[in-house]
Amino acid sequence: MAHEKRYLAQKRQRRRRKAAKAKVKLYEQGKLPHDKLPMLAKRFLSRKMRALNRAE
Repeated sequence: MAHEKRYLAQKRQRRRRKAAKAKVKLYEQGKLPHDKLPMLAKRFLSRKMRALNRAE
């Protein structure tokens, strides 16, 4: 039972992450303003920017 619950939670989180990454992609294409991004997408974006700045 615990395994099933954990699996369902992972599935839900995966769906949220996938949706957030799609929103980041829309933001990068200029189709979505920054203030309309969900919090998780903003977190992904800041992590991505930090990695890009570190690579330079």
